[in-house]
Amino acid sequence: MAKRKRRVTSRKKLAILLVLLVATIGIGDALMRYYSFTPTAIVVHNPPRNISGRKSAGTVLSQTTPVIFTVAQVQAMSHADYGPYTPKAKYAVSKTVITYRSYDLDGSPLTIHARIYLPIGLANSPIFGFGPGTTGMGNSCAPSLEVPAKASWANYESHMVTYAGQGYATVITDYEGFLDPTRTMHHYMVGPLEGRAVLDSVRALINYDSKPGALDTNTIFLAGYSQGGHSVLWANQIAKSYAPELSISGIIGFGAVVNVDETLEDVTHGSNLSWFGPYVLTSYSDYYHEQYPLSTILLPKWIPNLRSDVLSHCINTDLEFWGTNPANVYTPAFISALQTHSLATSYPALEARMVQNSADSVATTTPILLNGGAKDIVILPQQQMNAVATICKLSSNTIVHLHEYPTATHYNTMALSIADTLAWMDNLRQGKPAPNDCSKLR
Repeated sequence: MAKRKRRVTSRKKLAILLVLLVATIGIGDALMRYYSFTPTAIVVHNPPRNISGRKSAGTVLSQTTPVIFTVAQVQAMSHADYGPYTPKAKYAVSKTVITYRSYDLDGSPLTIHARIYLPIGLANSPIFGFGPGTTGMGNSCAPSLEVPAKASWANYESHMVTYAGQGYATVITDYEGFLDPTRTMHHYMVGPLEGRAVLDSVRALINYDSKPGALDTNTIFLAGYSQGGHSVLWANQIAKSYAPELSISGIIGFGAVVNVDETLEDVTHGSNLSWFGPYVLTSYSDYYHEQYPLSTILLPKWIPNLRSDVLSHCINTDLEFWGTNPANVYTPAFISALQTHSLATSYPALEARMVQNSADSVATTTPILLNGGAKDIVILPQQQMNAVATICKLSSNTIVHLHEYPTATHYNTMALSIADTLAWMDNLRQGKPAPNDCSKLR
């Protein structure tokens, strides 16, 4: 009898534990809905599932239980970013956080987080892969951890829900280094790593939603904001060799970084990116194992704690921390080199790496749309114009169009261009020719 009593007690304890577990999961789900992001600790691990691709790139390593947004919720979330430009939501949306496999250039495996947003009730959905803009380089700045109510880095969930609500199967990736226990930082402005992350996130989306007829894998658009524009342009440059099975229909950049050294030089021409140099120096010195002459680049006060300063600040605090005056960050000699375009002479190793990672050096036939703001003081409008001229010279088959919005800043270009962007993609899906500025330059 005593033994039977103990068994009953154990069963009671087990039942209580199960109730507590269910309650905890329910609370966790509610918190996920409230904060619009999923902590890594809640990720549900599944056996890896492989798809075609190099070294299992795009394998889904883990996924969370989907969170559902009704059409009304999608509309409200879209309106938070798009205001009067908000398109009418057509579909409810499910959101899932995944981790997937990617690979470094040396073949070492990477674990990268991404968020998938799927239109509910739509078959044969075209794919929209997205690269986020700069959020930072340290783990606390991982795009998938954004909580706009606490610190908005661009409210990416609103953007992704908007496109999914229009019928696009959408995936937004983090980048190499974020939340990866084998890494100490995200290596910023290393183009091939960014491009691989975008392409492998699309592979992961296809792997995740692998039901026959669920996705139109022949229609894949890649879009990105700021740094994300750099990442999708790089994805386009390497797609043929790295992910030949993916059919890229079009590339869209919103205030895109195209040329790394031009972005740095522009801090002396009105850009407010004084922090860009410290980011690039920290990233490249760590990734390429190169030492740059910091004493001739940065003012003395920034050198002792450069790495920790870069890794401890996200994009919402960078402007306040580094300021917007380049003279308070860089030495007079370095500013002079930026102003006279003489980095190749004065800082050849750094210049070589920046040129190596610029995204305007490989000709493709993929149509490219660059949406820019005439009032952008982050990525200056001239960089977009220069990019068009450079890309057009790569080949007689290149297709690129710059749509500059007269009232747009860096921060609202995505909102002001939403209707034109959707129309551009719809036209390509219907087989219509893309506008091409190259015809005017040839």
